[in-house]
Amino acid sequence: MLLAVRAFWLVLQAAFAHLYSGLAYPVLIVAGIIGWRGWRPWWILPVIVVEAVYASDLFAHASGSGKLPGAMSNVFFQLGAFTLLALIGFAIGWTIRRRV
Repeated sequence: MLLAVRAFWLVLQAAFAHLYSGLAYPVLIVAGIIGWRGWRPWWILPVIVVEAVYASDLFAHASGSGKLPGAMSNVFFQLGAFTLLALIGFAIGWTIRRRV
């Protein structure tokens, strides 16, 4: 249980790092539009994969203390971070659609 909480916390930190660097906004916007329009949720998958591969390549030479800089170059870890961001964006778009 503790390992799952630590992994989720690390993915959450990566998502906030992507918000700071600006890489999260395309995924959030596209997922929000898909949720708002009521389209199929799996249409966001290509955007998630492209952003994850780009981010892992961008952070390939990151260094620093802690686990986050080392994990940022792992494409599977990046898939988790961008999936979390896409779920948040889709949920916001879906909520807006239900309220309007």
